[in-house]
Amino acid sequence: MVMTTITAEVVKAEGKRARDGRTITPAARRTELVRGYRASGLTMAQFAQREGIKTSTLAKWVYLAAHAKLPTTSAPVRFAEVKLPATPRWAFELTLPNGWVVRAADATALAALLNVAGR
Repeated sequence: MVMTTITAEVVKAEGKRARDGRTITPAARRTELVRGYRASGLTMAQFAQREGIKTSTLAKWVYLAAHAKLPTTSAPVRFAEVKLPATPRWAFELTLPNGWVVRAADATALAALLNVAGR
C-alpha cells in the first residue's frame, strides 16, 4: 500500500448561506452590484462572470431594482392658494400681418369692427 500526503485547507465562507448552500447576498451589496452593472457598459453575462455571480441572479436583481415599489409612507399633501390673473376684458384678439392687433369684447363687436374695416 502506497501512502501519499494530501494537503487541504478549510476556509470559512463569508456571508450567510441558505440551507441548500447558496450564498445570501445582503441588500446593500445587491444594490451596489446592480449600480455597478448599469455603469459598467458590459453585457449582463460579462458583468456577472466578472463578479462571480450567475447571470440569472443578476438579471433578477436588475428586474427587482427597476420594479421596486415606492415607499408607502410619503410626505403629507400640502395645499396652496393660487391667485389667477384677472380675466382679460377682450374675448377676441386678432394680430394682422402688418403688426396691428384688433381686440373685441365679444363676437358681435368683432363682427362690427371687421365690417367697418372691410369698407
